[in-house]
Amino acid sequence: EVGLRTSLLISTLALTAHALFLYGQLVGREDDCPGFNNTGCDASVADKSDSMMEIDLSASLGYHAHGLLAAAAGALEASACGTDCPFGDETLPPGAPPACATLECDACTIVAGVAAEQRCAGKLEVPVAHMSYLYAVTQLWGQDLSPACQTGTEPECTHIYPGRPAAATLVVFSFIWPHLKLLLLQLFFYLPLRPAARRNGNYWLAFFGKWTLADVLVMTCLLGLLNINARSSIGDVWSSVRAQQPQLCNALCDALAPPPASPGFDGAADVLDNAGNGANCTRLCEGVAELLSATLLSPEELPDSSLVVALRLRGLTCMYAFCLAVVLSLSTSVLADSIDDHERHVSAGQQSPPAGPCAGSLAPAGRADAAQHCQEQGHGQYSQPGQQGQQGQQGPAARRSSRPNRTGGALEILREGVAAPLSAAASFAAAAAAAPTPA
Repeated sequence: EVGLRTSLLISTLALTAHALFLYGQLVGREDDCPGFNNTGCDASVADKSDSMMEIDLSASLGYHAHGLLAAAAGALEASACGTDCPFGDETLPPGAPPACATLECDACTIVAGVAAEQRCAGKLEVPVAHMSYLYAVTQLWGQDLSPACQTGTEPECTHIYPGRPAAATLVVFSFIWPHLKLLLLQLFFYLPLRPAARRNGNYWLAFFGKWTLADVLVMTCLLGLLNINARSSIGDVWSSVRAQQPQLCNALCDALAPPPASPGFDGAADVLDNAGNGANCTRLCEGVAELLSATLLSPEELPDSSLVVALRLRGLTCMYAFCLAVVLSLSTSVLADSIDDHERHVSAGQQSPPAGPCAGSLAPAGRADAAQHCQEQGHGQYSQPGQQGQQGQQGPAARRSSRPNRTGGALEILREGVAAPLSAAASFAAAAAAAPTPA
């Protein structure tokens, strides 16, 4: 019989694991983003932690500008943020970009109202995705093969859903199985089953229950792998752009090319591309790139800069609750199996027949079959009068050797396999010693 305290412990652990699983699987649905039609995430979701995970994109920029570049940066800051040298404590105008709240300058030189030198730094963090467990399942199930298909009515929709097998697997093994395993564990623990049936049930639950750790391993790998940092400088980025300048200029000119049947002057498009095949546009693009390299982005104008871009997956409370539920479920299974094993050994010890000797006084006087009578009455092996005292005086080692061994038949087979050759060798040595020595 299992005690009341043990039963309450198993039930409390199982119910707690159920609650943690449900919390990790169902909470956070209202803050999911991006939604349909690629609606982005609001900045306020970054402060909400009741979900499974969040993907953040952060970028930090620092620069030390002189001359024309400092003047251009100051003019841009004045138009966007309301000041040409922000220190982080200004009152921002309505509609100011979020970057203005994080941009701070620790050195500014203003000459005749124009910035001549600036040393500034700013950081921008944008939540890219805020996902719950149900959001991941529904996105996998409903995402079309074509990324342009968002609502299912676009012409680009193929009505092919490659993520549905993964969504079904996720529901079965991460949503249904954890609760079903805990329910079966409680049934095997409380129902009056045969010891063999309960032992087999606990074995298979322990075998398949270990696979719930796969969810924890996947989450851990995602947290470790999706933590990408890229460090560079504005000068290095511009050098990479210059290396791809011909291809970029051609792509830009093709995008700005006017329609073939546009009559007369068509504004900037005709200025950029009016000589056929984009020749003027390409030369203009190359000229702008040379001008930027010689002025705004030259080492004299931009002696120092830093650019850091990071893409990071951040685990939220639902993820940690789910992982804790997995560990608690496995611990409950191990505890229930250990309790069942202990109860089986106790029951086996109580049902074993007495192993004590049957003294001669227990057998009827004058009976020749005293040994058989002792065995029939369940008193154990018959011993002559006087032998009982000798057996009672055996030491602890002898008494321990008479106890049943639970290690199974493997040790007995090994002991017999070693003892038989040793006994034969001892008999041979005794016979050789007793043989007469030839004269």
